[in-house]
Amino acid sequence: MTSDTISRPSTAGNSSSPARSWFGCSAPALLLYVIFCLALAVADYLRPLPTFDRYLYAGAVASLRYSDPATIQRIARTEFDAQPDPFQFENVSAEPYFTDVYNNPDHFMQQLGFYRVKLGYVATGYALWRAGLPILTGLRLLSACCLLITGLAVLAWTHETVLSALLLLAPSVLTMGRMVTVDPLSTTIVLLALLAFAKNKDLLAAELLTASVLLRFDNAILVLILLAWMIWKKRLSLSLGALFGALSAGCVVLTNHFSSYYGWRVLMQHSFIKPEMEPVKHPIPISFAGYLHAIAALRVIPYTYMTIWLLVAAAAWRKLPPKSALRTLLPLAGLCTLARLAIYPNVEDRYFLWAYLLAGIALIQVAHAPSSTTEKDALC
Repeated sequence: MTSDTISRPSTAGNSSSPARSWFGCSAPALLLYVIFCLALAVADYLRPLPTFDRYLYAGAVASLRYSDPATIQRIARTEFDAQPDPFQFENVSAEPYFTDVYNNPDHFMQQLGFYRVKLGYVATGYALWRAGLPILTGLRLLSACCLLITGLAVLAWTHETVLSALLLLAPSVLTMGRMVTVDPLSTTIVLLALLAFAKNKDLLAAELLTASVLLRFDNAILVLILLAWMIWKKRLSLSLGALFGALSAGCVVLTNHFSSYYGWRVLMQHSFIKPEMEPVKHPIPISFAGYLHAIAALRVIPYTYMTIWLLVAAAAWRKLPPKSALRTLLPLAGLCTLARLAIYPNVEDRYFLWAYLLAGIALIQVAHAPSSTTEKDALC
């Protein structure tokens, strides 16, 4: 029994229905599911996570139009203070870094290199700003829309409305629409690419994965691993795979150049050792001892959601039908996760949402497998 048989029950006689052909459910069920996803998206839009990053992303967007540090900081602070659930700056005002970045235009401007490197996301925010939306309103709307699109992608993959809705309610996934960061958009593009891969639309998958590098350059890890696998399995020609690999590498180089990226070692020092007030004038790269210190922090993994999703992925993988694309994608996702943790040892859920969603989709796909196997054994 194939994965299609398991995940798309009772579709015979309904091939003319778009809801059946795309999402494996009736039109009323699809309507209820869309309303549910819209309700989650609206709730997330109205309650953004109160993070300090919003302030810096607003500055990164404004920096695409203005160059004066005082002007950029004024725009960012105006946006920051106008949002609902405003970040209570007093909570961290005792920290020299936050106080300095909040009040010093020159130091604020130097921090933007860490955020402009997400060039595709910042450019999207800029386009929404120029279209008439306030910067952070546009970025919040973008994250909420990403949750909606992700919900539809999950349903298109699983064809299970109730179980897909439950997956969206998982804490790691539900907060996706509340993040004013690049991660919701990156997760959505990567998930759509993997869905295309599962549907054997390899060219579309390669195009979407390459585009995702403009959002997060560390997505190049997934791009290169999946391209190598597709070339090995002859799903892509060597020349075409090499072209997409070169495009991904070129996107990384150009993004780093135009965003004035400070380099991996400075980013590591800034993130894990000590925040850099002046990374332009006085960049401090991380030492090998500092890198080992950052890696040692991964000992918290057993106490995070990552452990739960890893167990879900492992349990689901054992039960997956032999022809399921997830039997390939889950090990590749694990390899990408290990590589990313080695390069940037941060275990925040937002970096691995696409992998968590894969694990949840795999669990949904095998939900009917035990009963189907029993019926088959009984017939034998």
